[in-house]
Amino acid sequence: MNRKLLEILACPKDGNFPLDLYVFEEDDEIIAGIIICPKCKRWYPIQEKLPEMLPDALRDKMGEINFLSKWKSFAPQEILANGKPFNLSVKTQKEI
Repeated sequence: MNRKLLEILACPKDGNFPLDLYVFEEDDEIIAGIIICPKCKRWYPIQEKLPEMLPDALRDKMGEINFLSKWKSFAPQEILANGKPFNLSVKTQKEI
């Protein structure tokens, strides 16, 4: 993902702008990271240079929990514990 894209993205859930960006891996573009809405605490993964900003109902719960687990040393603690719609809390793990 090109960093300039963040200048036009808004949260699909509440329309909030601007969004926060955490980069986990990059070369000439962002390869992996997360985009976070500071208003609703929803996070959206960036995988293989593509931001995945889907509505909650279309998101892959197991895939996104695995993504958070893989990058947990880079992700903000608030998202790991309380991010929406999925996070790494014990409650979320029991719902799987």
